[in-house]
Amino acid sequence: MNGERIAAMLRRPAMLALIWIAALWRFIGAFTHLPPLAHRLDFANYYDSALALRYGLDPYTTNLTAIGNRVGFETGPLIHASETPALLLCLEPLTLFPPAAAFWIWISLNLVALAVAIYLLVRRPGLDASTGWLLGALILAFYPVGWNFFWAQSQALTMALLVIAMRALEDEHEATAGLIIAIAGLLRAFPFLLLGYFALRRNWRALKFAIAGAIGGALVAVAILGFAQCFSFLNGAKYVADRDRMIFPFVISVAPFVSRMFWALFGESSSLAANWFRQTAIVAVDVLILTMTIRATLVGVGRRDDNSRIYSLWIGTSLLVSPIAWHHYLVLLVIPFVQIAGAAAQNRASRRALWMAVGSYLLASVSVPITYRLLARPTAFQLAFPTLSAPLLETGFYTLLMGYVAAYWFAVDLKSDVQAVEPRDLIERAPNVMKVTGS
Repeated sequence: MNGERIAAMLRRPAMLALIWIAALWRFIGAFTHLPPLAHRLDFANYYDSALALRYGLDPYTTNLTAIGNRVGFETGPLIHASETPALLLCLEPLTLFPPAAAFWIWISLNLVALAVAIYLLVRRPGLDASTGWLLGALILAFYPVGWNFFWAQSQALTMALLVIAMRALEDEHEATAGLIIAIAGLLRAFPFLLLGYFALRRNWRALKFAIAGAIGGALVAVAILGFAQCFSFLNGAKYVADRDRMIFPFVISVAPFVSRMFWALFGESSSLAANWFRQTAIVAVDVLILTMTIRATLVGVGRRDDNSRIYSLWIGTSLLVSPIAWHHYLVLLVIPFVQIAGAAAQNRASRRALWMAVGSYLLASVSVPITYRLLARPTAFQLAFPTLSAPLLETGFYTLLMGYVAAYWFAVDLKSDVQAVEPRDLIERAPNVMKVTGS
Protein backbone atom coordinates (compact mmCIF):
# COMPACT_ATOMS: atom_id res chain seq x y z
CA MET A 1 0.00 0.00 0.00
CA ASN A 2 1.29 3.48 -0.84
CA GLY A 3 1.15 6.48 1.44
CA GLU A 4 -1.95 7.96 -0.19
CA ARG A 5 -3.99 4.81 0.37
CA ILE A 6 -2.82 4.54 3.97
CA ALA A 7 -3.78 8.19 4.59
CA ALA A 8 -7.19 7.68 2.96
CA MET A 9 -7.84 4.62 5.11
CA LEU A 10 -6.85 6.46 8.30
CA ARG A 11 -9.22 9.33 7.49
CA ARG A 12 -12.30 7.10 7.38
CA PRO A 13 -14.76 7.95 10.20
CA ALA A 14 -14.58 4.52 11.85
CA MET A 15 -10.78 4.49 11.74
CA LEU A 16 -10.61 8.08 13.04
CA ALA A 17 -12.79 7.09 15.99
CA LEU A 18 -10.49 4.17 16.82
CA ILE A 19 -7.38 6.35 16.51
CA TRP A 20 -8.86 8.97 18.82
CA ILE A 21 -9.82 6.33 21.39
CA ALA A 22 -6.27 4.95 21.28
CA ALA A 23 -4.75 8.46 21.48
CA LEU A 24 -6.89 9.43 24.49
CA TRP A 25 -6.13 6.10 26.16
CA ARG A 26 -2.42 6.67 25.75
CA PHE A 27 -2.53 10.32 26.79
CA ILE A 28 -4.64 9.62 29.88
CA GLY A 29 -2.28 6.76 30.68
CA ALA A 30 0.49 9.34 31.11
CA PHE A 31 -1.50 10.71 34.06
CA THR A 32 -2.66 7.42 35.57
CA HIS A 33 0.93 6.15 35.71
CA LEU A 34 2.39 9.28 37.27
CA PRO A 35 4.85 8.75 40.12
CA PRO A 36 3.86 10.09 43.55
CA LEU A 37 3.99 13.88 43.75
CA ALA A 38 6.91 13.78 46.18
CA HIS A 39 9.05 11.96 43.60
CA ARG A 40 8.15 14.08 40.56
CA LEU A 41 11.67 15.43 40.23
CA ASP A 42 11.21 18.02 37.48
CA PHE A 43 8.22 19.70 39.10
CA ALA A 44 9.92 19.41 42.48
CA ASN A 45 12.90 21.29 41.05
CA TYR A 46 10.61 23.97 39.59
CA TYR A 47 8.79 24.42 42.91
CA ASP A 48 11.92 24.29 45.08
CA SER A 49 13.76 26.77 42.84
CA ALA A 50 10.88 29.25 42.76
CA LEU A 51 10.43 28.92 46.52
CA ALA A 52 14.13 29.61 47.07
CA LEU A 53 13.76 32.70 44.91
CA ARG A 54 10.79 33.82 46.98
CA TYR A 55 12.86 33.38 50.17
CA GLY A 56 15.59 35.61 48.72
CA LEU A 57 18.03 32.75 48.09
CA ASP A 58 20.03 32.12 44.94
CA PRO A 59 18.48 28.90 43.54
CA TYR A 60 21.41 28.43 41.13
CA THR A 61 23.96 27.99 43.91
CA THR A 62 21.85 27.02 46.95
CA ASN A 63 21.43 23.31 47.68
CA LEU A 64 17.67 22.86 47.34
CA THR A 65 17.50 19.63 49.35
CA ALA A 66 16.50 21.34 52.60
CA ILE A 67 13.74 23.33 50.87
CA GLY A 68 12.46 20.16 49.19
CA ASN A 69 12.41 18.29 52.49
CA ARG A 70 10.42 21.11 54.08
CA VAL A 71 7.60 20.86 51.52
CA GLY A 72 7.74 17.07 51.16
CA PHE A 73 9.59 16.81 47.84
CA GLU A 74 12.36 14.38 47.00
CA THR A 75 15.01 16.65 45.51
CA GLY A 76 17.18 13.80 44.28
CA PRO A 77 20.10 14.84 42.09
CA LEU A 78 18.45 18.15 41.06
CA ILE A 79 19.94 20.18 43.88
CA HIS A 80 20.23 23.46 41.94
CA ALA A 81 18.01 25.44 39.59
CA SER A 82 18.70 25.35 35.87
CA GLU A 83 15.76 27.32 34.47
CA THR A 84 15.97 30.91 33.28
CA PRO A 85 15.30 33.74 35.75
CA ALA A 86 12.21 34.70 33.73
CA LEU A 87 10.70 31.23 34.05
CA LEU A 88 11.41 31.10 37.78
CA LEU A 89 9.71 34.49 38.18
CA CYS A 90 6.65 33.13 36.38
CA LEU A 91 6.68 30.02 38.57
CA GLU A 92 7.02 31.95 41.83
CA PRO A 93 3.24 32.56 42.24
CA LEU A 94 2.73 28.78 42.30
CA THR A 95 4.65 28.65 45.59
CA LEU A 96 1.77 30.54 47.23
CA PHE A 97 -0.17 27.26 46.94
CA PRO A 98 0.54 23.90 48.57
CA PRO A 99 2.60 21.59 46.31
CA ALA A 100 -0.38 19.42 45.27
CA ALA A 101 -2.52 22.41 44.27
CA ALA A 102 0.44 24.08 42.55
CA PHE A 103 1.08 20.90 40.59
CA TRP A 104 -2.45 20.70 39.19
CA ILE A 105 -2.50 24.40 38.37
CA TRP A 106 0.74 23.89 36.42
CA ILE A 107 -0.60 20.81 34.65
CA SER A 108 -3.80 22.68 33.75
CA LEU A 109 -1.79 25.54 32.21
CA ASN A 110 0.14 23.03 30.12
CA LEU A 111 -3.08 21.30 29.02
CA VAL A 112 -4.51 24.63 27.86
CA ALA A 113 -1.26 25.37 26.01
CA LEU A 114 -1.36 21.95 24.33
CA ALA A 115 -4.98 22.47 23.26
CA VAL A 116 -4.13 25.90 21.79
CA ALA A 117 -1.14 24.48 19.93
CA ILE A 118 -3.13 21.58 18.46
CA TYR A 119 -5.97 23.85 17.40
CA LEU A 120 -3.67 26.33 15.66
CA LEU A 121 -1.69 23.56 13.99
CA VAL A 122 -4.64 21.68 12.47
CA ARG A 123 -6.74 24.74 11.60
CA ARG A 124 -5.05 25.81 8.40
CA PRO A 125 -6.25 26.69 4.89
CA GLY A 126 -6.54 23.77 2.50
CA LEU A 127 -6.61 21.11 5.23
CA ASP A 128 -9.86 19.15 5.26
CA ALA A 129 -11.61 18.32 8.52
CA SER A 130 -10.84 14.58 8.47
CA THR A 131 -7.10 15.22 8.01
CA GLY A 132 -7.21 17.79 10.80
CA TRP A 133 -8.86 15.33 13.19
CA LEU A 134 -6.33 12.66 12.23
CA LEU A 135 -3.38 14.99 12.88
CA GLY A 136 -4.91 16.09 16.20
CA ALA A 137 -5.11 12.48 17.37
CA LEU A 138 -1.56 11.74 16.24
CA ILE A 139 -0.28 14.78 18.14
CA LEU A 140 -2.03 13.62 21.30
CA ALA A 141 -0.64 10.10 20.87
CA PHE A 142 2.93 11.31 20.25
CA TYR A 143 4.99 9.72 23.03
CA PRO A 144 6.97 12.87 24.01
CA VAL A 145 3.68 14.73 24.59
CA GLY A 146 2.69 12.31 27.34
CA TRP A 147 6.31 12.23 28.53
CA ASN A 148 6.16 16.02 28.94
CA PHE A 149 3.21 15.67 31.31
CA PHE A 150 4.76 12.67 33.06
CA TRP A 151 7.60 14.92 34.19
CA ALA A 152 5.40 18.03 34.51
CA GLN A 153 7.70 19.79 32.08
CA SER A 154 7.15 23.08 30.23
CA GLN A 155 7.58 22.09 26.58
CA ALA A 156 3.83 22.26 25.86
CA LEU A 157 3.98 25.96 26.73
CA THR A 158 7.03 26.40 24.53
CA MET A 159 5.30 24.62 21.65
CA ALA A 160 2.23 26.84 21.99
CA LEU A 161 4.38 29.98 21.85
CA LEU A 162 6.28 28.76 18.77
CA VAL A 163 3.04 27.84 16.99
CA ILE A 164 1.48 31.23 17.80
CA ALA A 165 4.59 32.95 16.42
CA MET A 166 4.46 30.80 13.29
CA ARG A 167 0.84 31.63 12.61
CA ALA A 168 1.54 35.33 13.29
CA LEU A 169 4.28 35.26 10.65
CA GLU A 170 1.95 33.60 8.16
CA ASP A 171 -0.60 36.37 8.78
CA GLU A 172 2.16 38.98 8.39
CA HIS A 173 2.00 40.10 12.02
CA GLU A 174 5.78 40.35 12.29
CA ALA A 175 5.84 42.42 15.47
CA THR A 176 3.67 39.91 17.32
CA ALA A 177 5.82 37.02 16.09
CA GLY A 178 9.00 38.75 17.25
CA LEU A 179 7.61 39.44 20.73
CA ILE A 180 6.36 35.86 21.09
CA ILE A 181 9.79 34.47 20.18
CA ALA A 182 11.32 36.85 22.73
CA ILE A 183 8.99 35.46 25.42
CA ALA A 184 9.82 31.87 24.43
CA GLY A 185 13.54 32.68 24.56
CA LEU A 186 13.29 34.36 27.94
CA LEU A 187 11.50 31.32 29.33
CA ARG A 188 13.54 28.53 27.72
CA ALA A 189 16.66 30.19 26.18
CA PHE A 190 17.09 27.89 23.14
CA PRO A 191 14.27 29.53 21.09
CA PHE A 192 16.51 32.61 20.85
CA LEU A 193 18.23 30.79 17.98
CA LEU A 194 15.19 31.68 15.86
CA LEU A 195 16.52 35.23 15.80
CA GLY A 196 18.86 33.81 13.16
CA TYR A 197 15.80 32.84 11.14
CA PHE A 198 14.52 36.42 11.25
CA ALA A 199 17.92 37.86 10.36
CA LEU A 200 18.64 35.55 7.41
CA ARG A 201 15.10 35.93 6.11
CA ARG A 202 15.59 39.72 6.36
CA ASN A 203 12.46 40.02 8.45
CA TRP A 204 13.79 43.10 10.17
CA ARG A 205 10.55 44.10 11.85
CA ALA A 206 10.19 40.73 13.60
CA LEU A 207 13.90 40.78 14.51
CA LYS A 208 13.70 44.29 16.00
CA PHE A 209 10.65 43.42 18.11
CA ALA A 210 12.24 40.15 19.22
CA ILE A 211 15.42 41.91 20.35
CA ALA A 212 13.48 44.71 22.00
CA GLY A 213 11.23 42.20 23.77
CA ALA A 214 14.20 40.17 24.97
CA ILE A 215 15.99 43.25 26.29
CA GLY A 216 12.83 44.55 27.93
CA GLY A 217 12.10 41.20 29.57
CA ALA A 218 15.68 40.89 30.78
CA LEU A 219 15.55 44.38 32.30
CA VAL A 220 12.33 43.51 34.12
CA ALA A 221 13.97 40.40 35.56
CA VAL A 222 17.02 42.42 36.62
CA ALA A 223 14.82 45.08 38.20
CA ILE A 224 12.98 42.48 40.28
CA LEU A 225 15.78 40.04 41.10
CA GLY A 226 18.92 42.11 40.74
CA PHE A 227 21.78 41.71 38.29
CA ALA A 228 23.75 39.27 40.45
CA GLN A 229 20.81 36.90 40.74
CA CYS A 230 20.12 36.95 37.01
CA PHE A 231 23.79 36.57 36.14
CA SER A 232 23.93 33.54 38.42
CA PHE A 233 21.87 31.71 35.79
CA LEU A 234 25.22 30.87 34.21
CA ASN A 235 25.93 28.72 37.27
CA GLY A 236 22.70 26.84 36.66
CA ALA A 237 23.49 26.39 32.98
CA LYS A 238 26.94 25.05 33.86
CA TYR A 239 25.43 22.70 36.45
CA VAL A 240 22.83 21.19 34.13
CA ALA A 241 25.35 20.70 31.31
CA ASP A 242 27.99 18.92 33.38
CA ARG A 243 29.14 15.35 32.80
CA ASP A 244 26.63 13.80 35.25
CA ARG A 245 23.79 14.96 33.03
CA MET A 246 25.47 14.63 29.63
CA ILE A 247 26.26 10.95 30.15
CA PHE A 248 22.53 10.18 30.53
CA PRO A 249 21.17 8.80 27.19
CA PHE A 250 17.88 10.71 27.50
CA VAL A 251 19.84 13.92 26.88
CA ILE A 252 19.66 13.98 23.10
CA SER A 253 21.25 17.08 21.57
CA VAL A 254 24.58 17.07 19.72
CA ALA A 255 26.88 18.02 22.60
CA PRO A 256 25.91 15.19 24.98
CA PHE A 257 25.67 12.65 22.13
CA VAL A 258 29.15 13.43 20.82
CA SER A 259 30.49 13.41 24.39
CA ARG A 260 29.01 9.98 25.11
CA MET A 261 30.40 8.53 21.87
CA PHE A 262 33.80 10.08 22.64
CA TRP A 263 33.83 8.63 26.17
CA ALA A 264 32.72 5.22 24.87
CA LEU A 265 35.56 5.14 22.34
CA PHE A 266 38.41 6.75 24.27
CA GLY A 267 37.39 6.51 27.91
CA GLU A 268 36.45 9.29 30.28
CA SER A 269 39.83 10.97 30.21
CA SER A 270 39.97 14.35 31.91
CA SER A 271 43.19 15.45 30.24
CA LEU A 272 43.29 18.87 28.62
CA ALA A 273 44.01 17.42 25.17
CA ALA A 274 41.14 14.89 25.38
CA ASN A 275 38.62 17.53 26.44
CA TRP A 276 39.87 19.90 23.75
CA PHE A 277 39.38 17.20 21.10
CA ARG A 278 35.87 16.41 22.36
CA GLN A 279 34.85 20.07 22.42
CA THR A 280 36.28 20.55 18.93
CA ALA A 281 34.20 17.63 17.65
CA ILE A 282 31.05 19.13 19.22
CA VAL A 283 31.71 22.52 17.66
CA ALA A 284 32.40 20.91 14.27
CA VAL A 285 29.08 19.04 14.26
CA ASP A 286 27.16 22.10 15.47
CA VAL A 287 28.76 24.22 12.74
CA LEU A 288 27.87 21.60 10.13
CA ILE A 289 24.22 21.60 11.20
CA LEU A 290 24.06 25.40 11.32
CA THR A 291 25.71 25.62 7.91
CA MET A 292 23.13 23.28 6.40
CA THR A 293 20.31 25.27 7.99
CA ILE A 294 21.74 28.63 6.87
CA ARG A 295 22.24 27.33 3.33
CA ALA A 296 18.62 26.14 3.13
CA THR A 297 17.44 29.47 4.55
CA LEU A 298 19.41 31.62 2.10
CA VAL A 299 18.06 29.70 -0.89
CA GLY A 300 14.57 30.84 0.02
CA VAL A 301 15.37 34.49 0.78
CA GLY A 302 13.00 36.80 -1.04
CA ARG A 303 10.26 34.18 -1.21
CA ARG A 304 7.43 33.52 1.18
CA ASP A 305 8.21 30.76 3.67
CA ASP A 306 5.79 28.30 2.10
CA ASN A 307 4.17 26.07 4.77
CA SER A 308 6.67 27.51 7.29
CA ARG A 309 9.30 25.11 5.95
CA ILE A 310 12.33 27.16 6.98
CA TYR A 311 10.75 28.06 10.32
CA SER A 312 10.23 24.35 11.03
CA LEU A 313 13.85 23.66 10.12
CA TRP A 314 15.07 26.25 12.62
CA ILE A 315 13.04 24.60 15.37
CA GLY A 316 14.80 21.29 14.73
CA THR A 317 18.13 23.10 14.57
CA SER A 318 17.57 24.84 17.91
CA LEU A 319 17.03 21.47 19.58
CA LEU A 320 20.06 19.79 18.02
CA VAL A 321 22.58 22.54 18.81
CA SER A 322 21.19 23.33 22.25
CA PRO A 323 23.87 22.56 24.88
CA ILE A 324 21.41 20.17 26.50
CA ALA A 325 18.00 18.89 25.37
CA TRP A 326 16.06 16.10 27.04
CA HIS A 327 13.80 13.54 25.43
CA HIS A 328 10.65 15.50 26.28
CA TYR A 329 11.94 18.35 24.07
CA LEU A 330 10.93 16.14 21.14
CA VAL A 331 7.38 17.40 21.63
CA LEU A 332 8.48 20.43 19.57
CA LEU A 333 8.96 18.19 16.53
CA VAL A 334 5.17 18.15 16.35
CA ILE A 335 5.43 21.51 14.55
CA PRO A 336 7.52 20.34 11.55
CA PHE A 337 5.66 17.01 11.48
CA VAL A 338 2.27 18.69 11.11
CA GLN A 339 3.61 21.18 8.56
CA ILE A 340 5.02 18.30 6.50
CA ALA A 341 1.80 16.29 6.76
CA GLY A 342 -0.34 19.29 5.81
CA ALA A 343 1.85 20.05 2.82
CA ALA A 344 1.86 16.37 1.80
CA ALA A 345 -1.96 16.40 1.80
CA GLN A 346 -1.71 19.10 -0.89
CA ASN A 347 1.11 17.27 -2.72
CA ARG A 348 3.61 19.92 -1.70
CA ALA A 349 6.07 17.82 0.31
CA SER A 350 8.59 15.32 -0.98
CA ARG A 351 8.08 11.67 -0.18
CA ARG A 352 11.46 11.39 1.51
CA ALA A 353 10.61 14.26 3.90
CA LEU A 354 7.24 12.69 4.72
CA TRP A 355 8.58 9.21 5.34
CA MET A 356 11.53 10.48 7.38
CA ALA A 357 9.04 12.36 9.57
CA VAL A 358 6.96 9.19 9.93
CA GLY A 359 10.08 7.27 10.91
CA SER A 360 11.04 9.87 13.51
CA TYR A 361 7.49 9.87 14.92
CA LEU A 362 7.45 6.08 15.25
CA LEU A 363 10.95 5.87 16.71
CA ALA A 364 9.99 8.46 19.35
CA SER A 365 7.22 6.11 20.46
CA VAL A 366 9.64 3.32 21.34
CA SER A 367 12.92 5.08 22.09
CA VAL A 368 12.26 5.66 25.80
CA PRO A 369 11.09 2.08 26.54
CA ILE A 370 13.96 0.63 24.49
CA THR A 371 16.57 2.78 26.24
CA TYR A 372 15.18 1.99 29.70
CA ARG A 373 15.21 -1.73 28.92
CA LEU A 374 18.79 -1.67 27.61
CA LEU A 375 19.92 0.29 30.65
CA ALA A 376 18.14 -1.97 33.14
CA ARG A 377 18.88 -5.28 31.41
CA PRO A 378 21.98 -5.05 29.22
CA THR A 379 22.13 -7.61 26.45
CA ALA A 380 24.94 -10.11 26.10
CA PHE A 381 26.28 -8.01 23.22
CA GLN A 382 26.35 -4.91 25.45
CA LEU A 383 28.21 -6.75 28.18
CA ALA A 384 30.72 -8.26 25.77
CA PHE A 385 31.26 -5.18 23.59
CA PRO A 386 30.40 -2.05 25.63
CA THR A 387 32.09 0.30 23.18
CA LEU A 388 30.44 -1.11 20.06
CA SER A 389 27.04 -1.30 21.76
CA ALA A 390 27.05 2.32 23.04
CA PRO A 391 25.10 3.59 19.97
CA LEU A 392 22.25 1.19 20.86
CA LEU A 393 21.27 3.54 23.69
CA GLU A 394 21.03 6.60 21.46
CA THR A 395 17.54 6.15 19.97
CA GLY A 396 16.49 9.53 21.38
CA PHE A 397 19.24 11.30 19.46
CA TYR A 398 18.40 9.34 16.31
CA THR A 399 14.78 10.43 16.68
CA LEU A 400 15.81 14.08 16.89
CA LEU A 401 18.28 13.75 14.01
CA MET A 402 15.63 12.10 11.81
CA GLY A 403 13.23 14.91 12.67
CA TYR A 404 15.85 17.45 11.64
CA VAL A 405 16.57 15.63 8.37
CA ALA A 406 12.82 15.50 7.63
CA ALA A 407 12.56 19.25 8.21
CA TYR A 408 15.68 19.86 6.10
CA TRP A 409 14.34 17.85 3.16
CA PHE A 410 10.99 19.57 3.59
CA ALA A 411 12.78 22.91 3.22
CA VAL A 412 15.09 22.11 0.31
CA ASP A 413 12.64 19.96 -1.68
CA LEU A 414 10.26 22.89 -2.16
CA LYS A 415 8.12 22.37 -5.24
CA SER A 416 6.81 25.15 -7.42
CA ASP A 417 3.09 25.43 -8.02
CA VAL A 418 3.43 23.67 -11.36
CA GLN A 419 5.57 20.88 -9.93
CA ALA A 420 3.03 20.30 -7.20
CA VAL A 421 0.46 19.23 -9.79
CA GLU A 422 0.39 15.64 -10.96
CA PRO A 423 1.04 15.15 -14.72
CA ARG A 424 -2.38 13.56 -15.17
CA ASP A 425 -3.97 16.69 -13.66
CA LEU A 426 -2.13 18.86 -16.17
CA ILE A 427 -3.46 16.71 -19.00
CA GLU A 428 -7.01 16.96 -17.66
CA ARG A 429 -6.72 20.74 -17.25
CA ALA A 430 -5.14 21.37 -20.66
CA PRO A 431 -8.42 21.76 -22.62
CA ASN A 432 -9.74 24.32 -20.09
CA VAL A 433 -6.48 26.24 -20.12
CA MET A 434 -6.57 26.40 -23.90
CA LYS A 435 -10.11 27.78 -23.82
CA VAL A 436 -9.19 30.49 -21.32
CA THR A 437 -6.11 31.57 -23.21
CA GLY A 438 -7.90 31.49 -26.57
CA SER A 439 -5.53 28.89 -28.03
